[in-house]
Amino acid sequence: MFTVATTNAQTTTSASTDKNAEVTYVGTQEDVILFNVSVANPNGNKFSIIVTDNEGNQLFEEVYNDRKFDKRFRLPKSETGKLTFVIRNFKDASDDVHSFAVSNHVVEDVVVTKVK
Repeated sequence: MFTVATTNAQTTTSASTDKNAEVTYVGTQEDVILFNVSVANPNGNKFSIIVTDNEGNQLFEEVYNDRKFDKRFRLPKSETGKLTFVIRNFKDASDDVHSFAVSNHVVEDVVVTKVK
C-alpha cells in the first residue's frame, strides 16, 4: 500500500501599500508547510509580522527592526484554508497583506499481488 499526501498553496491576494516585503510559498517538509518572508527595511524601522489562519486566529506575531529580514516560517500542515501574512510598518502605519489558499491532496495507490 502506498499513500502520498501533498500540500499546495496559491497566492490569492497581494494587496500592498509598500513593495518592500515578499512572502513566498516554499513547499512542504514532513508535517509542516514552509513560507519565506523577506523584508527590505534599509532605515531599520520597526515592523511586525502577523500570521492568521482561515478563521482569523492569530498563529504568530513578532516585532522586528532588521534592515534585511529573511525568515522561513514553518506552519503545521493541519493549517489548511486561508493563511494570511500581514507585514505592518509602524512608521507610516501601512500594511502589506499576502493571503494564500492552502489545501491538502491525498492520493492512495493500492497494489495487490496474487498470493498462492
